[in-house]
Amino acid sequence: MPKPRWGQHFLVDKAFLNDILKAADLSSQEAVIEVGPGKGVLTRALAQRAGRVLALEVDARLTAGLRERLGEMNNLEIRKQDARRLDWTATCADLRRAGFTAVKLVANLPYYLATQMVLHALAAERGCERLVVMVQDEVARRMCAGPGGREYSSFSVAVQYYGEPEYVVKVPARAFRPAPRVSSAVVKLVRRTRPPVTVADPEQFHYLVHAMFTHRRKTLRKCLTGLAGIPSPEKWEAALARAQVDARRRPETLSLQELASIVNALAA
Repeated sequence: MPKPRWGQHFLVDKAFLNDILKAADLSSQEAVIEVGPGKGVLTRALAQRAGRVLALEVDARLTAGLRERLGEMNNLEIRKQDARRLDWTATCADLRRAGFTAVKLVANLPYYLATQMVLHALAAERGCERLVVMVQDEVARRMCAGPGGREYSSFSVAVQYYGEPEYVVKVPARAFRPAPRVSSAVVKLVRRTRPPVTVADPEQFHYLVHAMFTHRRKTLRKCLTGLAGIPSPEKWEAALARAQVDARRRPETLSLQELASIVNALAA
């Protein structure tokens, strides 16, 4: 039986495999990392196209079943591992040293770790060149959202800082067993060779963006009041003036460039 605590919803409608595979655009010279292969429907299709597939499964029972069903595929490694502990930089480097020209994350991600996994894979130094992931539809829309919409968040900013997202297709709950309570979607993310904005301290940039969006409906003048590690009100007001951003605006209206301008002004 699927284990809800691990977000196990297995894709059974194979019609959506074509959308995933088309977005992944795999060749025999490329390697794939798959997180949460489940019963191996996607895994088999990946191994038939890629030069190497590393499938990470935390469930020992599913790992054994995958090895039994797919053990004849000599370009497939099924590893029992919690993907949250994967060193993306080292793993991608190992695959490239083996001669593969690119490493891609292609996966039906368990809902509970989707946002964490996407950011870890994108932000890792020399990590995956492309991600094609099935996630909760709400999460997919947040990845792709622009300023002004209700889905736009600090997660949107982080994803778009590291990659270029594209919403591929919505996937209804009936495509899975057991059916989740919400719809899913496939998203393609191409990792940027460099961020679209320049910031003096990327870690501080993401911290401040997250802090601002914690109170997304407040004005910039008020949204950081009382938060630990935030500059004094006077310095904050001066930074907004230098960045030429109206202190009466709300974080949810700010573009990536405007957010970078504010953080850089704070560091000046």
